[in-house]
Amino acid sequence: MTYPLVVFGRCHYRPERTDVLESRHTMSGSDLRKRLNALRPQKKTPPPEQPPVRLATHPKTHRSVRSYDPDEGKSLPGIEARTSHGAFQLIEERHALSQTHGECTFGELLTRSPEIAARLARQPALARAALRDLAFIDTETTGLAGGAGTLAFLIGVGVFEDDAFVLRQYFLRDPSEESAALAEIDNLLTSRAGWVTFNGRAFDVPLLEARFTLNRRRAPFAGRPHLDLLNPARWLYRGRLESCALSSLEAHVLGIPRTTDDVPGALIPWMYVQFLRSGDPTEMKRVIYHNAMDILSMVTLAAHLLDMFDHSRAADRCSPEDWLKLAHWHESDDRPLEAEAAYRRALEGRLSLEDRAEALEKLGFLLKRTGRRAEAVPLWEQWASFTVDEALPCVELSKYYEWKAQDMSVALRWAERAQAIVLGQPATWQRADVIEAVTRRLERLREKIQGAAA
Repeated sequence: MTYPLVVFGRCHYRPERTDVLESRHTMSGSDLRKRLNALRPQKKTPPPEQPPVRLATHPKTHRSVRSYDPDEGKSLPGIEARTSHGAFQLIEERHALSQTHGECTFGELLTRSPEIAARLARQPALARAALRDLAFIDTETTGLAGGAGTLAFLIGVGVFEDDAFVLRQYFLRDPSEESAALAEIDNLLTSRAGWVTFNGRAFDVPLLEARFTLNRRRAPFAGRPHLDLLNPARWLYRGRLESCALSSLEAHVLGIPRTTDDVPGALIPWMYVQFLRSGDPTEMKRVIYHNAMDILSMVTLAAHLLDMFDHSRAADRCSPEDWLKLAHWHESDDRPLEAEAAYRRALEGRLSLEDRAEALEKLGFLLKRTGRRAEAVPLWEQWASFTVDEALPCVELSKYYEWKAQDMSVALRWAERAQAIVLGQPATWQRADVIEAVTRRLERLREKIQGAAA
């Protein structure tokens, strides 16, 4: 790829307000929770050189259907396409639906759910489109910044036609051939129901829209759904892989090898300039190979992501870490039932203590938010059982036993444990607020116990 990756912010859960039965002068539960979270010790452990991704079955390395051939001669691959708008170089190849690229065949994508694709894209219109009618698009350009001065000199489009996946690559031997190539691409995309890209929402599609406009053409992209695979890939693998670039996903998740003749995306603009100066197509063959692999791998990645985000298909292949990531995704899209199921599947497996604490916290507050506080109690108790520096589960248990179970002695014990944990933490302004709130809770509980005894 010849564009930078876009980093998406992490979605955080915003807890509900405190129980309305508490005193107006007591710090609210949300404020207390924020301060408790701020007091959590910050673990500064260096990341591993290659963070592992645990899957139900470790990805195998498969043979790619596309290989680089350095002995094709000194001419560009493909044929010269002549149109009424001019000429350009067209490279076309067909792959049978039964052909395997990575972990699945091309045809397997067509059996996946458009409804899951619509959820991933957050575009309901995609649920009404057949996956067969989508076009896979990727560009190689003369720069990374975009804008009017950036030329897409190689545009790859992959589509399903009859019993094959057809990849067409439109290569500009000279920038003057752009108008002819765009006209043919427009003809191809007119009948398509939508687009699939990898970071195309931020780079490829806006760039192509600009090039269509500069050539006095209406771009074909508006009004049709767009599935950008980068965002769901980041939901699953950010923090678990060194990079969520497509080449990294190929190597660590999809099991797709690239030959050593592949070219780093950052070098591609310079290589095209050299081609324009010398006319030597040798290095352009590597760029064409790079672009073709990107599009073919997008088909495999799309099938993989639609499997992972579909609970009916993910059951046999998701690791506990995968389930935890899926739970975050469901919760961010306001699907509490799916989020709860994913959290519980994550907790059934072997998680690190940090991930287990996160799953228990998120599921506990999800249950509390939906009025099922009693079901959250064993989760908070489990969380408190292995943490020595986290007061939040103790505070939640104290609140439950005070206001719901009406057992003041148990509520007092949990409040005392929360106080002991907070007092052992470094002095900060958040710590002072938390100590004040917990102290007020202790005083109120002791008064209630004394009043009941009297």
